[in-house]
Amino acid sequence: MTLNEAQRKKYLEVGGAPFLDMDYTVYGEVVEGLDVVDKVCAVQTASGDRPLEDVKMKVRIVD
Repeated sequence: MTLNEAQRKKYLEVGGAPFLDMDYTVYGEVVEGLDVVDKVCAVQTASGDRPLEDVKMKVRIVD
């Protein structure tokens, strides 16, 4: 994927991963508990970036 200057600037402003666009869907947003996200990111992984142990979590849907 080739980005023009305006697209690069927008990704720098709001973040994101251009290589995921058009292939994956954002389905949620963390509104609190970012420390939990950091813990999930820190788990040990095996090949394919799969966690060595499953990470189970409770999810609450807020309108």
